[in-house]
Amino acid sequence: MNPDRLKNIGLGILFLLVQVALFRHLKILKIQPDLVLIFLLWYAARYDRTSAIVMAAGFSFLQDALLDLWGLNMFTKTLLIFVSFNFIPRNTKKQLLIGQVFLTVLIGALVHNIIFLGLNSVIVNYTAEIFFWRHLIGNSCYTALVAAIIYLFRTR
Repeated sequence: MNPDRLKNIGLGILFLLVQVALFRHLKILKIQPDLVLIFLLWYAARYDRTSAIVMAAGFSFLQDALLDLWGLNMFTKTLLIFVSFNFIPRNTKKQLLIGQVFLTVLIGALVHNIIFLGLNSVIVNYTAEIFFWRHLIGNSCYTALVAAIIYLFRTR
């Protein structure tokens, strides 16, 4: 295993731990961002499809284990990376604009939450329609906002 891959696994674990330890408790109107999704979209923009899908399956499995969801995140994040891989902007020499980052993560989060909530409705966790819309729109926008802020403060 090369050092670059180990560094990315460590970064993913850091995002996962911050998600579970910090952002799970920093809710705004019961809305929370998904840092693991931000990491996976970033990873898919930099590496090949197979590596991104394996990373998505691994980290979303760990997220499910820590949040006691067992399979929902693993299925939705792996499916999202598989389906959206060709649409994610690749690394180029030019910098992305903050709006491009926000829009990419927002669309990815919306698709992720649609799949997630569709599975949840089958399981009947979300019976009230208000929870569906709050989770779909609120979590997606919050996730995209956190990704845009991370993008602003990134290092090269």
